[in-house]
Amino acid sequence: MEETWARVIDHDLTDNVIVAISEGQMLLCRLEPKAGIDPLLTTTRVYIGTDASKRVNVERVLGMTNLGRVANHVKADLPLVIQIFIEENEKHFIDMFFNRAGNMSLKQHSFELLSGVGNKKAMQMVEARGSSGFETLAALNEACGIDAADLLAKRFHTELDDRNIQPRLIDLLLPVKA
Repeated sequence: MEETWARVIDHDLTDNVIVAISEGQMLLCRLEPKAGIDPLLTTTRVYIGTDASKRVNVERVLGMTNLGRVANHVKADLPLVIQIFIEENEKHFIDMFFNRAGNMSLKQHSFELLSGVGNKKAMQMVEARGSSGFETLAALNEACGIDAADLLAKRFHTELDDRNIQPRLIDLLLPVKA
């Protein structure tokens, strides 16, 4: 596994397992916490890379999991964790998706992959983007009357739930290049 960082979704003290989502490919993983650490809060960023000396909170990676095998509260918190990740890396997502997205066919724009965005809203977003593009998610949200990070997080969540959805924005937009 070539993942380096993950975001905590749940720290189950009963089973002593952390459920997290990796930042590189949005993979759900199960982690063993180091002995004696305080419970980790949702959205905490933890190192899961191969250098054991950098692992402050995680002893080892126990394995991967999928949405069907996690508790309901983990499923409920996942979109929020993804949305916070998107907001923290807004420049990447603005540059790689919102300022580059184009037509997928004669009848469909890439923006229509986002939940609740139809043809009319997609054309409004393209017009608001203009030739200079968006600078921030806040500017995009204000110009288009949407919550872009939330819409993109919902799309990622849908793709995690159904691996057959095409095209996959997760594959196109990740990993985030700092």
